[in-house]
Formats: sequence, structure tokens, C-alpha cells
Amino acid sequence: MPSTAAVVSLFNPTDGVLANTAALLAQVDSVIVVDDGSPQDPARILAELAEQGCIVERLPENSGIAAALNAGIEKALTAGPKPDYVLTMDQDSLLDPGYVDALLSAATAAQHAGVPVGMIAPASVRGLPVRRGPVLDGIQLGGEPIQSGLLIPVPVLERLGLFQSTLFIDGVDSEFYLRCEDQGLRTVLAADASLNHALGSQSAASMFGKELSLGHKTLSIRTAADWRYYYLFRNRLLLARQYARRFPLWTAKGLLADYRHLAIVTLLAPGRRVRLANALQGIADGVRGISGPRPKR
Repeated sequence: MPSTAAVVSLFNPTDGVLANTAALLAQVDSVIVVDDGSPQDPARILAELAEQGCIVERLPENSGIAAALNAGIEKALTAGPKPDYVLTMDQDSLLDPGYVDALLSAATAAQHAGVPVGMIAPASVRGLPVRRGPVLDGIQLGGEPIQSGLLIPVPVLERLGLFQSTLFIDGVDSEFYLRCEDQGLRTVLAADASLNHALGSQSAASMFGKELSLGHKTLSIRTAADWRYYYLFRNRLLLARQYARRFPLWTAKGLLADYRHLAIVTLLAPGRRVRLANALQGIADGVRGISGPRPKR
């Protein structure tokens, strides 16, 4: 059976992460948790994670999800026998029993079919549509996956390198997906794998101070945290600068989807001014080519 190391990025973790890592420990050979410079002292939770059997790493300052995952991957590759796969996880993702086995089975099937595998993703993410590609030699290919719950063969990481830390957060998974596609490595979907993952928050849609409803049901709209809109829009432009020539359709569709979302949430979701200000600053910095953590102004 192939060996798997899971890497979990943490930022201001709560007790809820303990159940998520317990589910991980039951399915993989090792779990490395990396605290990304949490300002709220995580010492107690990190100690409990170590007691569970996790390998604990701490970054001295907030360096972004890519840097945290990279630190964990480097630890996974050097702390003991080199694993065959790395599973990347967010702290708020919970695995169903059998999740990792389902991804490993999909990887094995793809390899037997001669499909060059870049990553293996779940066929279902609760609360989020999963992009599907064509079926190749009986293997269901996927489009761009989310980073959490993603299984990556270690030889792929050794060949392509780790995640692009200059993005800091948002677009990190997109950039790695494009790097794989550029090298002919495909995303494979595991039909029997489903991921529980928290994505943004829901709020009642409103216009001119009045909540909107359809029939007797109040309309709701999903938004990311306000500060995320800076990185979402900045990094979309940074990725466009980097990949538009090789992936013009991906670039155009991504830009269209982001600006359509911004228009909808600006029109209908509360907190629109702060959200829009963050997005506009991100666009300005993306045009300037600014990367890394958001500059302090």
C-alpha cells in the first residue's frame, strides 16, 4: 500500500481541529501540522495535536498558506521514510472514513490506464461544484481543484517544485494546477471521495436595506472574508500575467467569474464597501505586480 503524509496548515486554530486531525491520523501514515504564525497563542492546541501523534511545526511569522504547506511538505520528505504521496489539508476540512483510500485507488487506476497523474481530488466537495473534465481511458479527469483534500504524488512535487509562496493565499492551488497542466499532468477525480469543507459564510441578500426573498424563502448569498478580496483579485491578475499566453481560456473565464461575483456581492451582500475597497486595492496592486503579504499602508 502506498504511504501518505498529510500536511495541515493552521492559523489561529480552535479545538475543532482536533477532530479533523484525528480523522486524518486514522487514514494516513503521518500528519504534519504547521502553525502559520498565529497571533492568538496556539500552544495548548499544538501540544494536544502532538499528543495525538501529529508532527508539529511553527512558523515565526504569518507567511501565507503556501509557505506553511511547503514547510510541512519539506518536513514530510525529511522526517522519516519518504512517503509516496502528500495530502494537503486546511484546518477546517473533515475527512469521511475511507477518503484517502478512495484517492489512492483512483491514483492506482489512473496509473494502470497510463494517465499521467498530477494530483487526485475528490469527486464531491460539499457546498461547492466540482469541475469535471473528459473521461480518458476510463479515468474521470477533473478541472481545477481546491487545495484542501488534494493528494499529490511526491515525484510530481520533486519534478515541479512546491507551492508558489509569493501568492501568500488564494490562487495557490490554481497556480499548481496550471503548472501540472503545462507539463501534461492531469487532475484525476476519485468517484468515491467526498470532502467536508467550509467555504465562506452565508448572509441574507439585501438591497437598499431590505432583505430579498423568493416566495417565503429569504435569499442568501455566500461571501469570503472581507480581507480575502484583496488577495482574490490581486492574485488573479498575477496569475494572468504569468499564464495568460499558455492558458488564455482559463484566464478569461477566471477573470469573468471573479468580476461577476464581485458585482453580485456588491449589489446584494452587506459589508459591500469594505469588500469592494479590498478588491479595488488588490486590482491596483495586481496591475503593479505586487506579490507576497499585503503591504501595510
